[in-house]
Amino acid sequence: MIADRAPPSEDTIVNAINYRQLEIFHAVMTTGSVTAAASALNLSQPAVTKILRSTEERLGFFLFHRVGGRMVPSDDALVILHDVERLLQDMSSVNQTIVNVRLGRSGALNIVGVPPMCQVIIPKAIAKFARERPEVQISFAQRDGNVVMQYVASQRADVGLSFLVPLHSSVDSATLSERDMVCIVPRGHYLADRSCVTAADLEHEQFISYPQDSRLQPLISTAFTSSKSEVPRRIQATSIVTTWALVQQGAGIGIVENISRLNELYDNIVAVPFQPSISVRLDCITPRNKPPSRLAQQFIQTVLEMLAE
Repeated sequence: MIADRAPPSEDTIVNAINYRQLEIFHAVMTTGSVTAAASALNLSQPAVTKILRSTEERLGFFLFHRVGGRMVPSDDALVILHDVERLLQDMSSVNQTIVNVRLGRSGALNIVGVPPMCQVIIPKAIAKFARERPEVQISFAQRDGNVVMQYVASQRADVGLSFLVPLHSSVDSATLSERDMVCIVPRGHYLADRSCVTAADLEHEQFISYPQDSRLQPLISTAFTSSKSEVPRRIQATSIVTTWALVQQGAGIGIVENISRLNELYDNIVAVPFQPSISVRLDCITPRNKPPSRLAQQFIQTVLEMLAE
């Protein structure tokens, strides 16, 4: 008889009881029978009976009495029931959290991008990502290329999206897309129906250029030089987004990257291939000393899906 045995020490009790034993105890308590508990836990009845008896031996007291073929909880079982239920709920919560982390359903993600990517691609990616992971906390910032680099290097951001990212000792970069730049003109402009626009075509146009210290203007200048054409400098815009806005209003025509899909926001603009070709790449940057989390990897994959649409 269990009652005849010397009571076990506290250390023996704590070390002897495992999650499965508590789960079986709770199942028998809630279902009222070993058979029902076995069915609920997808175990055999003999296995449940064996584990239950082993648990009682370890505890040093009975958990159930058989009365008329029924399993009646002992007074001691009723005493521990509340704590067992709380522990099982906590374990269930821990298990769910582990699953959420593994599947990228919870946690926090900080994203930063250059202005063109922050108008269409990143918002679409965040919207899709957030719908599938409602528990994830997302921070989103728009910054110029140098600041995007600083955010990621200092680990203020988990993921950064920028064009033509230079080498940096504190970040890793990977190219997500690479495409040739295009010339954007107002709809109805005589260049809108061309199969391509050349540097020579733009010499006498109201051309929108960029500052020489930008990452794009040296590429554009090289293209004009290779074509033995002069770069017209009638209007200067500080960003690609500004160029689109100026062209939309008929202020001139410009050359822009063809990755960020800003055409979805400007219905009065036509994008025409530009020659000589100028290749621009979109890079994803992550902190070098902090491997990308599952959330960061999954967000990058979502961005790739947006780019492929």
